[in-house]
Order: sequence, then C-alpha cells, then structure tokens
Amino acid sequence: MTAAVQVTANPDPVRGHSAPQIVRNPKTGELVVVQADVRGDQACTVHISTDDGRSWAPGGELMVKPFVDCTIGAEYGGYAAPAFASDGTLYVAFIGSEFLNRLRDDTPRNIFLARSTDGGRNFERTRAFEAPDGNPDRGLNKGPTMAVDPNDPNRVYVGWRQGIRGTQAKENLKTAVAASADGGRTFAPPVNLADDRGGDFPWLSVGPGGTVHAMYWTRTGTFPPLPAGQLNAVRPIIYRQSTDRGKTWSDPVEVDPGNQRSGSPRPPVLAVDPRSGTLYTAWYSNTEPNNLAPGFEGDLEIFFRRSTDGGKTWGERVVLNDDGAIKANQFLPGIAIAPNGRVDLAWYDGRLSPKPRAGGAGGGETGSQDVYTTSSTDQGVTFGPNLRITDRSIDRSVGVWSNNIDSNHAIGIASTNDSVYFAWQDSRNSNREAQPEDVYTASLKMEGAALISDDSDSVPSWAIAVVGIVLGMGLAMSAVWLFSRRSAAPAR
Repeated sequence: MTAAVQVTANPDPVRGHSAPQIVRNPKTGELVVVQADVRGDQACTVHISTDDGRSWAPGGELMVKPFVDCTIGAEYGGYAAPAFASDGTLYVAFIGSEFLNRLRDDTPRNIFLARSTDGGRNFERTRAFEAPDGNPDRGLNKGPTMAVDPNDPNRVYVGWRQGIRGTQAKENLKTAVAASADGGRTFAPPVNLADDRGGDFPWLSVGPGGTVHAMYWTRTGTFPPLPAGQLNAVRPIIYRQSTDRGKTWSDPVEVDPGNQRSGSPRPPVLAVDPRSGTLYTAWYSNTEPNNLAPGFEGDLEIFFRRSTDGGKTWGERVVLNDDGAIKANQFLPGIAIAPNGRVDLAWYDGRLSPKPRAGGAGGGETGSQDVYTTSSTDQGVTFGPNLRITDRSIDRSVGVWSNNIDSNHAIGIASTNDSVYFAWQDSRNSNREAQPEDVYTASLKMEGAALISDDSDSVPSWAIAVVGIVLGMGLAMSAVWLFSRRSAAPAR
C-alpha cells in the first residue's frame, strides 16, 4: 500500500471537492483524476500525475464559457467521467450549465465531451447534447458516464440521466445514450434505454467486437403521481446491449430484482473483460426487495454478479464485503479490470465507524468510512479478503458527502497488472465551521509475477504459489546437499 496523497490543493476554506474518478494513460503511464468542487467555483477540473501518483498538478481547463457550472445545486454526482482510448486520447464527459446560482433542478443542463491528445493538458470540446430551456423533462441532464471502444478510438459513447422528478414532471426519467463515430466531434441523437417505468443514468462498457454494454437501475419519477400512501414499486437492475454502435439495443434483461428505495442507491457499475468478454457488475443495496416495508432494518451491502454468455444470463448474487455480522453500511463500489484479467473493486465502508449505522433502509451515513478493496484472479468466481486502503477513517459528519448536500459517486479505480489506483473524497482536513472536503489517492502494488495467466483457463494463484514453494524448497535442499558433499570431500 502506498500512502494517501492529496490531489486537490485548493486553499478555499469552504471547498467541497467531490466525486473523483481516476484513469491511467495506456501510452505514458500518467494518471488523471477528474473531480468537482461543489461549493467553490462549482467547476469540474483535471489533475495529472507523472510519477505514479506521488504528486499531482493541475491539468488543462475543462469547462468552456459561459457553461462553467458543472455541479449546479451540488447534488447527485458524478459530474464528470474520464476514459482513455487505446491510442492515449483522453475523453471526459461532463455537465455544463451557465453559472446562475440556480436551484438543484433548474435547467438547462448540457452534456459536453472534452477531448485531449496530450494527456489532459489541452482540450477541445463538443456539446454531446444541447439541453432545451423551459423543458425540464429534456433540459435536466445529470450523471454523465462514458466508454470508448478498445479497438477503435473514434467510437465514443456517452450516457446520462434525463428528466425531472416531482410535480413538474410530465414524462418519466430517461436513460440516455449518445454515440460518436468521429472521436467525439459529433454525436447522434440520444437513444432512451428505459421503458415506461423510467431509468437512471447507465454505466457503459465496450467489449470485443465493439458491442456496447449498458447497466442501469429502473427509477420512476412521480409521473404519473403515486396515490397517497403508496410506496414505490420494486425497481429492478436492467442490462441491455447494442451490436450496431449504439443505434438499436437488445431487449432488457433483469439482472437483479432491486428494491423499493427511490433516493438511493446509485446505479450499478459495469465492466467487460476485453479478452474474454466476461461481464461484471457491482452495486450497493439492501438484501430485500421490499426495503421500505415497516420494520425493515437491513444494512447496505456490496453485491456482485457476472455473465459469461454476453449478458444473456447472470450468475448468483455475491456479497463482496466480509464484515460478517457487523451492522455497517457499504456504499458506491468502483470496478476496474487489469490487462491480465484481474477484477478489482473498491467501495466506501463503515465497518470501523465508532458511531452506529444511521439512516435505516435509506443508508444515510453520519459516522466514519474507510475505502476497502478486493480482487478476483479467476474471472469473478472467488474473491480475496477485503483490504483497507485509507490510512485514516473519513468523518462523514462534516463535508459534502451528506449534510443535506449528498454529493458523492462511485470510488475512482484504475488497474494495471501490478498496481491498483484509488481516488476518493476525504474530510481529514475539515473543521466544524467551514467543513471543507478534498480528494485523495493511493495505490496497491501487486508484488511478484502476474496473478493470473493469459489463458482463460488460468491456473489458480494458490496453485502457482504452492508450485513456487515446492520448487524453492527443492532448490534449497539441492544447495544444502551440494554444500555437504563439498564439505565432506578431502582437502587437495
């Protein structure tokens, strides 16, 4: 484990840096973090590390005037999503609106895509979706995500949630995906993946052959309004795919029954192994679908499923957090796949909190959190023990994570064969008066050889370790035997 390093150097006492995501340049090895200051200038900004995360410097200007507000209302991160193409081109999808000190649901909010060919030092920008003014059902866009085709750097996909919840809504929420075939310079009109139940923002990933994969959580608005006293319906997790570059999409596949909660959790994360095509998804939720039922007291867990047949069917739901009987909440997993196929996940975890879990089925957090991680070296069949990443616990009673701001997002995570990089929002520099929050990173270094082979039928890592031990013992015994023979030989 490397020590935690502060990414944001902003001295503003009321800063609120939030929702960091981290990616690694495949050509140079440089790291890039994109995050948002939801209380200061309200912009999304880029940070670059050229020394494997030991230090950070500001990147190029991401926002473009007059659309300089990335976090209007400081609500519902993420605000920006980065991804590197195989040729080293950096793409960042982000929200942009005029800086008018508007309220949370004011519009219009546009979706932009920035493109950099020098690792994030300079950007050119395209408006992927121009939001109309005066129509909140189309003008309120949030939660941008993106993915790039690993075999075609010009094939770029951006997703987001579109629509408004509440009495102003005239349409259900939409799960929008827009495709670009020219490196993000132009975009086709967005396609709505959600059905008449509505949907949240999608997590996107592109697999072998250019198939685009999407995962989202069914999320109804209040259109039409629910009868008084009626609880939300159970909202399943939905998977869909496109084999024609985002033009049309397969029929929905229900991956998990989900639950009733409408305010959280956030949609699942999704990753596809570019070699095998195996799909992995993770999310946080309660164990029971009817989690708003009277008397329900379940805590939030990190759940995981995988698909080995291209998303047609999904394996059993697995709980990744190993805190056992501890009544603690786990939140917002991030996922990454190393080039050798290792699957890495990380999340915010309250198991070490000195204060009891708060929020009941809703999962609010007033205690402390740490970042934990786990990995699989056998394509998601088994996972290693949870490892703590943070060097000190994060106090969630201060900062912008909660406290009626609720600005947070999936853990930032990026993987190579020998390292896993993490980015998170941290209140260690905070105080009760101003309550600032910063972004930190750290990395986990994998010692020794690659954990799994390039063969899909890879030998388990424990077997490799046993073979290594046996070979080592054999070499040692041979050396001892040879030395004893030489010692017993007569002097010449």
